Amino acid sequence: MSPKRLSAEERDRFSWQLARLLYRTTRLFGLTGTATALICLSLPGAMEFTSYLTCVVLLAVLAVAQTVMTYRPDPLWMILTYSIGLSTIAAIYIPADGQLNMGTGSAISALGAWGIGSMATILVSTWGQLVCLALAFLSTIGTILALSTGINPRTLPLLVFISVGWGVSTMFGLWLRSSFPRIMARVASIGRAHNVERRATETETQRHRDARLLHDTVLATLTLLAHSGVGVAPEALRAQAESDGALLTRLRLGESPQPKSSGEYTLTNTAELALGGTLEALKRRFGSMGLDINWHGSGQLGLPGGKLEAFVLALSECLENVRRHSGQTVAHVTLSDDGEVVRGVVTDAGVGFDPQAVEDGRLGFAESVVARVRDAGGSVRVFSAPDAGTTVVLEVPK
Repeated sequence: MSPKRLSAEERDRFSWQLARLLYRTTRLFGLTGTATALICLSLPGAMEFTSYLTCVVLLAVLAVAQTVMTYRPDPLWMILTYSIGLSTIAAIYIPADGQLNMGTGSAISALGAWGIGSMATILVSTWGQLVCLALAFLSTIGTILALSTGINPRTLPLLVFISVGWGVSTMFGLWLRSSFPRIMARVASIGRAHNVERRATETETQRHRDARLLHDTVLATLTLLAHSGVGVAPEALRAQAESDGALLTRLRLGESPQPKSSGEYTLTNTAELALGGTLEALKRRFGSMGLDINWHGSGQLGLPGGKLEAFVLALSECLENVRRHSGQTVAHVTLSDDGEVVRGVVTDAGVGFDPQAVEDGRLGFAESVVARVRDAGGSVRVFSAPDAGTTVVLEVPK
């Protein structure tokens, strides 16, 4: 994919990342050359002490200029850095009177090839920059020749090494310029694929939520109708059916009611209610359907809004299962908060069942209880046996 096919935002990100990489590389090369020159000049007998101090000060100023130049790109900083680099080369060359030793020769090579030659990495973006690069290289070579009064066996290795350094920096910059667009185009395509997958995941999650919604609302009402409303006051059945009808109408219009269930307690966000009010609303709702709830334990649960809502809705579904399947009219709910985990225990003395015989794909328990608690980072345990009642333990970490 060509950079021209990227969006404007992707092109901006591409340009910023490329410039960042080029300037980081230039800074690394330049500081490496400066540090190498300092080490070479520090070798015993490389220079007289006075000249050495002068060169150390110039190298320190050069390192600062190299750092500032790559953090605040500006032509003036580049010219200043280049000028300081040439001045440092002259400060090494002049006291030696052209008689370079291993230390001074190596220092000049490091400065010429990397200390200032590293700027070639960032001078490859336009034809104008390439012209400036050629002029800077020729000026560096010309300075060396002027200081050494021509080409001789001592300066020839310097010229070769400096030429190689500038060439490597130039080729590296050109390589980055040519390869980085392909890399960024690939990254952009991966990002778009990720967004598509994320939207698909969100859609699937919404389908699961809608499945829970249907189970908690319409199927509950249909169950009451299938049993002819036995044990349920006509007013409660009528109110439940009206609530379900309104909810389905809103779904058909494309709305997403919150939270995902119906009934008196359902069309108000449980995260915005005090826990006591929420539990009392559950008690009244199930009481109107013939199931008395006895609350035990703490009335304060330190859960954030999202986890509290999932916990209360899962608890409500457990109570709905007690009402529909246990054959009992009383359920016990024990709530506790030990500072790390909030725990809810729903117990009934009903007919019970064999948990191993329950199909994994049953929507009621798997989606409305287990999935809700798992989404909140918690777990669900079920203890039951035929004719021995049922206990469901919900645990959600804080």
